[in-house]
Amino acid sequence: MRVDMNELLRGLDAQQRDAVTCPPSATVVHAGAGSGKTRVLTHRIAYRVATGSALPENILAITFTREAAGEMRRRLAGLGIGARGSMGPTVGTFHAVALALLRQRLTDLGQLVPNIVHNRNALATSAAGAHFLAQRPRDLLMEIDWAHARMIEPADYAAAVKRNQRSVPAPAADIAEMFKQYEALKKKRQVVDLDDLLARVVSDMQNDAAYAEVVRWRFRHLFVDEAQDMNPLQYALFTAIRGGRPDVFVVGDPLQAIYGWNGADRMLFDTLPDQLGQTTILKLPNNYRCSPHIVHAARHAAKQSGEPVDIVAVREDGPPVQLVGFDTAEKEASGIAQLLWKYAPTAGADPWSSVAVLVRTNNQVAAIAKELKKAGIPIGSSKQSADITAAIGLAAQCGSRNALATWAADTLAESMDEAEREVAAMVFEFLHLDQPGVVDGRAFNAWTTANHISKAAESGVDLLTFHGAKGREWNCVVVAGAESGLLPHGSAISADAKKEEIRLAYVALTRAANQLFVTYAEKRGTRNGGLSPLLEGLPKRAPSPEDLAREEAAAAVRAAMPRTSSGQPTILDKLTTWRRHLARSSNLAPHEICSDADLMELSAMTPTSVEDFAQIFGDLTAQRVGPALLEILAINSGLIDTNIA
Repeated sequence: MRVDMNELLRGLDAQQRDAVTCPPSATVVHAGAGSGKTRVLTHRIAYRVATGSALPENILAITFTREAAGEMRRRLAGLGIGARGSMGPTVGTFHAVALALLRQRLTDLGQLVPNIVHNRNALATSAAGAHFLAQRPRDLLMEIDWAHARMIEPADYAAAVKRNQRSVPAPAADIAEMFKQYEALKKKRQVVDLDDLLARVVSDMQNDAAYAEVVRWRFRHLFVDEAQDMNPLQYALFTAIRGGRPDVFVVGDPLQAIYGWNGADRMLFDTLPDQLGQTTILKLPNNYRCSPHIVHAARHAAKQSGEPVDIVAVREDGPPVQLVGFDTAEKEASGIAQLLWKYAPTAGADPWSSVAVLVRTNNQVAAIAKELKKAGIPIGSSKQSADITAAIGLAAQCGSRNALATWAADTLAESMDEAEREVAAMVFEFLHLDQPGVVDGRAFNAWTTANHISKAAESGVDLLTFHGAKGREWNCVVVAGAESGLLPHGSAISADAKKEEIRLAYVALTRAANQLFVTYAEKRGTRNGGLSPLLEGLPKRAPSPEDLAREEAAAAVRAAMPRTSSGQPTILDKLTTWRRHLARSSNLAPHEICSDADLMELSAMTPTSVEDFAQIFGDLTAQRVGPALLEILAINSGLIDTNIA
C-alpha cells in the first residue's frame, strides 16, 4: 500500500511535523503528556518508508509494554506499513525483541532455547530458605529485578544499596545472599528469567563481532518509545543494537520518569545527546488530552522539582479541578463513591467506561473498593486468569507452526470459551510477527511470558496505582490519598527519590482528560495527613487567575493554528465546531464526544462510508454521527461541490 504524503502530514501541528519530517539522523524528542507521541512515532516511521530512506523490514521499534507494541502495529497498519501480506517493521518490548534475537541465534547454532521460569515466586521462596522474606517472595524479587536492571551482581548488591540510599525490605547482606541462591537455583534447574534474555543478547553481541554486525544490518533504523524509563540493562541492549550508528529516533518525557525504584535511570535519557553525538533535539509541548485546568494542576505539581515544565494546554475548557478533603481515610473512601455518583449523570449512557480512581499504594485499594461496591459502582479489575493460563498451555502443546495455526483457527471457529478465543487471537498476532527460528507452541508460550500476558480485563471503574496508570487516560479521574506521607511517599529518602515522587504526581494528574477530582484525608489511621505539599496553592473547586491566564494563552494558541490560504477555517476547525455543537445538543462536554487526538485522526481521514468511523466511535455511534462527518470531510476534500445550489 502506497503512503499518501499529504494524508500522512495532515493534522499535525508544527512541532509534530518537524519531528516527523526531520533528517534521518540521531533525534531525541521530548514528548509531553498528551502530546500525541504515538502518532508522531508511527507517522515518523511511515514517513521514512514513504520517502525511501528506510525499508520496513530494517526498522526496529522498541516499546515498554505489549499493549503499546500492539497499538503501534495497529496504527502502522492503518498507515499502510506492515499490513497483512507485506513486510513490516519489528515492533516489540525489550524482552520480546531479546527473546526473538536469542531464539534465532540459538536455532542457527543448533542449540535449544532455554526454558523461561514461570513460577518466580516459588523460586524466590526456595532461595530465601528460612528467612522471613520466604513469606514475601515479591519483595525479594523486586530487589533482584532492581539489581538485574542495574547490572549488579549479588556480591555488589549491598554496596549498591548503600550508594543509592535505597530502602530495602531486609538487611542488604541477607538479600545479597538470597540473590546469590536465586541465581544458583536458576542454573541448577536450567531455567532463565526475562532479564537473562537481555543480558545474554548483550553479551553475545559484545563478544561476537560477526553476530553483532548481522543484527545491526537487519535493524538499521532504530526507534525507542518511552525512553526515559530505560534501565542500564535495556540501555546496554539499545547501545549494542545501535552500534555507534546515528540512525536512531528516541521519544521520551523526563517528567514521566517514574521507575527509578525498579532500576530505571532517567540520566540515560538526559545524556543521550552526549552519547549519540550530533543530535537533533525536538519538543512536543502541546497537550491535546487534558483540559486547561488539569494542565495547570499538573504544571503546579511538576514545578516543585525545580525542573522546566514544557506543557501547554490547547484544547477547549473543561470543569475546574476539584480538591476535596475528608476527616479520615474511611470518609474519603465513601466520599469518592459519592463524587462518582454526582459525576455519572453527565457521563452518558455508560458512565463508568472512562473513569479511574488512582492511588499511590496498593494499601489504599481495599477500602475504596469496598465503598464503591457498596455504592453499586462496578469495578473493572485486572485479575490473574487461570483460564487464560490454561488456554496458553493448550496452545503450547502444538509441535509446529501449522499445528499452532490450525489450533487457533479451530478455536476461533468452534470454541465458545472466551479465554481460549482470546489466546487464539494472540496466536495469530504471534504468527503475524514473522518470528525467526522455530515457530511452534513452545515458542508461543515463551513469547507470552516475555510479553507479560497473564491478565484479563473486566469492565467498570478502573482502580489502580499511579504506576499502573502510566500510559493510559480516562475522561474522569479521582486521584486519591493526595496527602503528606503518601504523596510524596514517606519512603522517598534521597533527593532523586523525592523528585520521582513529584513526577509520579504529574503522571497521575495528567491521566485525566476532562474531569479531575483530587481527594485527601486529614488523618489516615494513626498518621496525620492533610493536603500534599505538592498541591498546596491550588484552588479548591474554583479556577485561579493563573488558570484563566492559561486558558487565554490556550485560546491564543488555538487562534494561531493554521488556516487555509483563503483565510477560511481548516478541517480541524470545522471538526472542532461540529464536536462543540453536538456536545451542546447532547448535554455533554466536548471531550466526551471524542478526544482532540480523535479529531486530529479524523482530519487525516478520507472516508467513503460511515463504517470507516467505527474504529474511533464504535459501530453504533459511527452510524449516528457518520453522515455529518462524511459531509464535512467530503466538502474539505473537494468530493462535494459546495457551489452547487
